[in-house]
Amino acid sequence: VHRHNPCQFKIREAHICFCSTLLYSLPPQLSHQERQTERSLANRIHTKDTTRTKTTRSRILSSKATISILSNIMAASSSHVSDAAMESLMSEVVRYVESSSSIAKEGKTEEEAVFAREMAAAKLERMGFSVGYRLSERLSQNRIFSASGKDPAMAVAAAQLEAVKFLCKEIWMEVFRKQIDKLQTNHRGVFVLKDLELRWLTRLPSNQESARVVAIQLLAFPCGIVRGALANLGIPAVVSCDFLADGKNMSACSFNIKIK
Repeated sequence: VHRHNPCQFKIREAHICFCSTLLYSLPPQLSHQERQTERSLANRIHTKDTTRTKTTRSRILSSKATISILSNIMAASSSHVSDAAMESLMSEVVRYVESSSSIAKEGKTEEEAVFAREMAAAKLERMGFSVGYRLSERLSQNRIFSASGKDPAMAVAAAQLEAVKFLCKEIWMEVFRKQIDKLQTNHRGVFVLKDLELRWLTRLPSNQESARVVAIQLLAFPCGIVRGALANLGIPAVVSCDFLADGKNMSACSFNIKIK
């Protein structure tokens, strides 16, 4: 029986987590025209004319034309990566967790197959946790999630609600380029986040068991992102997910959060 090296899997898992975080931290990419503008600006500043003084160079840097050019470059740039790159990364993640549990999948009993799928989902969730934790650290640097009130319990509940709203808006926008469609809570530590069109599942066919299995595997990753983002904000929680349309529309799903 071929035995996999566990050290090799750990290195590959760390590499995939690093790539996932890197995709959401890439600097804006400039177009060809913007690069030409930036290059011409640099040539004006770093001129070969030795007679120019530092005062003249500082005037060029502080000119209104320079500020306008840089503002237009920053406004026109996008910090998002292509969908093809993200889908390629996610397919590699799923392939990795499947190969890491291939020994268990070769078992003849149904219990071993179920155990292998659970182990693969748990590994995907842990990887998502790492990405969500780092992403929340970057996006919430200047945010304070606190609420004042006479009742300490009400203040804690309000702070938790603000943290979940931050997750639904800013983190979801950073990952899926849209906000959560609907947020529900009982104000007792239970939240339901409904996304009617999750970006990673829009291309999966409906009413197919194989597509449903893939969707369940992929949903473990955003569940980990949600749990990791809340953990970075000091809110331990249990996160699960469900389909809203009983498999007819794979992209419509809900994330159930129960704060510990």
